Amino acid sequence: MDCDSNEFRDLIHHACDGSEDAAWELVEQYGEAIRRAVRRALNPKLRSKFDSLDFVQVVWSSFFRQRDKLHRFETPEQLVAFLVVMARNKVGMEARRRFLTEKYNVNKERPLEEKQVHHSVGLEDHKPGPLDVAIARERWNELLRDQPEHYRKIIQLRLQGHTCQGIADTLQVAESTVRRFLKRLSRETDAS
Repeated sequence: MDCDSNEFRDLIHHACDGSEDAAWELVEQYGEAIRRAVRRALNPKLRSKFDSLDFVQVVWSSFFRQRDKLHRFETPEQLVAFLVVMARNKVGMEARRRFLTEKYNVNKERPLEEKQVHHSVGLEDHKPGPLDVAIARERWNELLRDQPEHYRKIIQLRLQGHTCQGIADTLQVAESTVRRFLKRLSRETDAS
């Protein structure tokens, strides 16, 4: 805010006329005031998500979109007051979006470490019981019983970890035959 009022009015006039140099001078002289306003208004929970310079750029973008209205600023203090309010509003809008909407609510976020511990505990706790094993074994036997011998071999080799190409080579059939059968089998087991 080193300008006197005549220099300031000239600067604003040139910025209204589309002068890039005048625009850069405004950014250099008053950008720090916007950054400080953003830092004061930005909630600590949002600081890991946004850089204050992001908001500074949004403020300048909005400000320069309406160059024809810049002439209303008579003093640097009026301009700074306007830019500070604009910065607070931009931060406030984003804060509302990040705290009040379901999709972006930062209060619902959990650290990755917490999720990994929670999921790993759940996996360790789930072990099939005797009834689960018996049902699976019966379904397996039923599935094998209804298949011709060469299809049973495909299933057994696949369960042993062989690739489709490996199964095809072992049984001397086309790989596409193995894939088609396994796909059909998968659809049948999903449907039942």
